[in-house]
Amino acid sequence: MAVTAVGRRPGRPPSLTREEVARAALAEGFDTLSMPSVARRLGVSHSTLYRYVDSRSDLLLAALEIAVAEHDWPSPELGWRPLLEAFADALWRMVEVRPGMAEAAYTMTSLPPQVMQLLGAYGARLRAEGFTSRDAVVALDFLVDLVFSTAIAMRGLDAVEETPDGPRTRRELHRDSMRSLSGVSPAIDEDATWRGRGWFHDKLDIMLDGLELRLRRR
Repeated sequence: MAVTAVGRRPGRPPSLTREEVARAALAEGFDTLSMPSVARRLGVSHSTLYRYVDSRSDLLLAALEIAVAEHDWPSPELGWRPLLEAFADALWRMVEVRPGMAEAAYTMTSLPPQVMQLLGAYGARLRAEGFTSRDAVVALDFLVDLVFSTAIAMRGLDAVEETPDGPRTRRELHRDSMRSLSGVSPAIDEDATWRGRGWFHDKLDIMLDGLELRLRRR
């Protein structure tokens, strides 16, 4: 009687690797990522993918591991403010070139080891600069949320809604609804407010100014 090695499934030996599956997921894109779509891209059956990933969440995790590992991140040797500014910029660039990544990240129940190592190194730098352990963690969490939520919101402005006047983008609808506030701040009516990163850098500056004041009070 043939003996099957523990942990190995019987049948045809696998011809893929977890990395190949993850790279196929990245090529598919987070926007349309699903087990069937990745299987079609690889030319295999849906069930075959379960040899390499346990679920769609595991597929997301595998794809994110590669995306994070191959992205350019700032050195933790920077001062705390330049470090957080550079981290925010690097994170924005990553979600910008990979539409749907920010949305997908909010559905995940665990983070890749590369992310934990990166945040650990940045957290250690913040503590060395005078942050408490709690403030260091909260600052990094706040920054990640700021990048993801703003990127999702700005991307959502491209969506088209049907109106009595015909199809219009959410950008046009929101801009029109807020024009009454243009007297409070002319920036509301500026085109740059509604495109690209919008007010992201203004929000980031307010956050960092608050952290600086908090450090001075210690």
